[in-house]
Amino acid sequence: MQVTEAITIFKLSVPSSQISALVALVIAYILLRAKFGSRLAGLYGDAAFYFVVIWKGSYILTDFGSFMKAPLSLLYYNGGLTGALAGLLAALFFLWRKGAAGTPDALMAAVAVQSVYQIMMVFLNGNGPVAESVTVALFGTLLVVTVFCAGRSILWQQQLAMLFLTVHLIAAVVQPDGFSGLPFISTVIYVIDHFIFLSAGRRRDE
Repeated sequence: MQVTEAITIFKLSVPSSQISALVALVIAYILLRAKFGSRLAGLYGDAAFYFVVIWKGSYILTDFGSFMKAPLSLLYYNGGLTGALAGLLAALFFLWRKGAAGTPDALMAAVAVQSVYQIMMVFLNGNGPVAESVTVALFGTLLVVTVFCAGRSILWQQQLAMLFLTVHLIAAVVQPDGFSGLPFISTVIYVIDHFIFLSAGRRRDE
């Protein structure tokens, strides 16, 4: 979904995408804590912290001159696609180091973040009735299914991961950004990562 609006906070205009992302991270933490407990939610919280720091902090590297002229611009700007992907990879690396890669809780967190982000973007922006209706219907249903039907079996994880990718594929068809936007790229990267570590975990158990 494209950013068409900015949110004013203490006289500072913040892109709706950043507000959506932060709200999604917080809600995903709450859902994960309720479903899997504080320890796993804590790991997710740490991974989310690394993502935000690198995503926002990469702006200093990508536009150092502008940052030095106006340090508070860090609250508004970020490292763009490059910074977001670097943050995502850092978060996934952290989860791998902690043994949480390819786990049902990490999968639920990823689905929750993406679903809440997509729904928030609909409410905070204007992208047309078709794109907005399809996005809310698909990701809203995906979130409900994930939260209430979450399981730890390998089969459940495989099915949910494929459902996650399929839902985003269908939504991307009607969304303005299509398949080139950061959200869709992030979903593809996460699903591939999940299947890699899910397969690795199965081999260890055999």
